Amino acid sequence: MKKTSRSWRALIISLVFAVSLISPLTNHASAPARLKIEPVNTAMNNILVPDDPEAVYEGARIVHNVTVDGEKGMRVHAKFQVKYGKGVPCMMIAYFYYDDADNTPLKAGDANYQDKKGNVSAHANFTPAYDPAVYNDLQIFVPYDALNMESGDQYDLKFYLALYDKEGGRFFGKSGWYKFHLTMP
Repeated sequence: MKKTSRSWRALIISLVFAVSLISPLTNHASAPARLKIEPVNTAMNNILVPDDPEAVYEGARIVHNVTVDGEKGMRVHAKFQVKYGKGVPCMMIAYFYYDDADNTPLKAGDANYQDKKGNVSAHANFTPAYDPAVYNDLQIFVPYDALNMESGDQYDLKFYLALYDKEGGRFFGKSGWYKFHLTMP
């Protein structure tokens, strides 16, 4: 029994001695490995940015009985954002309609405030300086004479806004309807 335990002790001591001799020779394995640096394909890492501007409408309202250059009218106040349009010449256009089931457009009484079909529209030009560009109060004036309506009569009307990319020659955003009541002065 004594002989067996001596054999085991001798075997364990031999193993510890052998490991202590081998470990300094394998020390280089514990050193940090040199990294192989390879070029990265940056084309896959680029963020895709749309070529055309995008619109986000946040609201609009009408202020009545405004006078601009001696003409009495109303002013549209629009709140919106333009994304991906920095430096792109744009136009905000307001199109006016009767608030009826047929969406009947108002016929223009002034050539300066009409679209190609002769309906009432007004616009404002702008060029976004930021991306995104935030417009809290872009204003469009419409003289009452351009509405081609009878004085003293009351009307339920509505309008929508459209954003136009003048450089690309296309519309890039249309709002929903904004309704208002007008007593024609």
